[in-house]
Amino acid sequence: MKNLMAALEARLMPLAAKMAQQRHLGAIRDAYISFMPFIIVGSILLVISSFPSSHYQQFMAAIFGEGWSATVEIPFNAIFSTMAVFISFLVAYRLAERYNIDRMSSGILSLSCFLILTPFAKHPDLGNLIPLEWLGSKGLFVAMLGALASTELFAWMLRQNWVIKMPDGVPPAVQKSFAALIPSLLILILALAIRVLFAKTDYHTIHQFVYEVLATPIRHFGTSYIGALFTCFSITSLWSVGINSGSMVNGILRPFWMENQMDNLAATQAGMPPPHVVTEQFYDMIWMGGAGATLSLVIAMLLFARSQHIKNVSRLAAGSSIFNINEPVLFGLPVIMNPVMLIPFNLVPLVLVTVQYIAMSVGVVATTTGVYIPWTLPPVLSGFIVTGHLSGAVIQLVNLCLGALIYLPFLKVVDRQYRASETPAPVTEPKPATE
Repeated sequence: MKNLMAALEARLMPLAAKMAQQRHLGAIRDAYISFMPFIIVGSILLVISSFPSSHYQQFMAAIFGEGWSATVEIPFNAIFSTMAVFISFLVAYRLAERYNIDRMSSGILSLSCFLILTPFAKHPDLGNLIPLEWLGSKGLFVAMLGALASTELFAWMLRQNWVIKMPDGVPPAVQKSFAALIPSLLILILALAIRVLFAKTDYHTIHQFVYEVLATPIRHFGTSYIGALFTCFSITSLWSVGINSGSMVNGILRPFWMENQMDNLAATQAGMPPPHVVTEQFYDMIWMGGAGATLSLVIAMLLFARSQHIKNVSRLAAGSSIFNINEPVLFGLPVIMNPVMLIPFNLVPLVLVTVQYIAMSVGVVATTTGVYIPWTLPPVLSGFIVTGHLSGAVIQLVNLCLGALIYLPFLKVVDRQYRASETPAPVTEPKPATE
């Protein structure tokens, strides 16, 4: 087992380090992190407007009028319907940070390219309009890829010194504006050429091409049962050698979950059952206590541990684990680099994903509505909120118990080891001297 852990560490550590430092993945991850507060605020307003209680809905309608929910959902619709616009700007902005070039010019350039590539629809009374279809989740791939491409080109042209140099004494803001002039012109012309070329194809727009050829197949696999298993195992296997992998893996996969969540939100607003099982909130329900669903382990420690060390760790970790912070138990027990505990640490999430996926697929448990929640929201409460149904809380309780049962045999092995080390060696009295 020690040889296996050493081999995993030798192979996974360099790979994870490269992925964490990869500037493009990092830019996408940081862009979503920057936008996440607004997504959560929009989701909170959606929960307020569509809370699953007829008495609540009647009470709110009596106070604020029949159209109260549509009014409350205006900020939600404004945020989610134009998400690709913000992501286009933020990805370029974050990538420009890594290149140490003008961030604002990079973001505006990326956004301009995105709008050039986005098709217009003609309205008889209002003229040319940009359909919200491509400004929301369906346009995310073009927004991200366009942001990466435009910023890469912008950085390359600046390195080649394709800029208009201003004389000394000109304010820095003006110098930056003129430095971006030639690269921006060339990149915008390229974006226009791409739009014109795709207009002559069967896809008509680059949005349709990317959505059908790239986004849909990747999303189909990434949000399948096998994809969910692979996602969980990726996170726990990297954590097994001490790499905080949650934000890294989520940052890569979040764009693939986003459209499922938008479909579920649209269905929820229309009063229909959400169509997709695997969303980001599906994983929020699994990671009870943090990676490895370690709240189950903490519960087993509190109830069954007999060694003083594990009792102390369980009391220390209980409070933070309720809010899905598990470093105290990961490094205090420890779980990390512990050959015995790493078996259930990687196994438990796979079992919980299987149980929860089957329960949601057959309709025993409500599917997540797509509502975003802070990752620190305690389990059981989080399950109820993201599904809008009591069954979401129940499946989390079932999974907590199931996880504790799987962790328990391995915990007992470690507990016996600690008890043996804590038991003082018997004192032998010296033999009396013989004459």
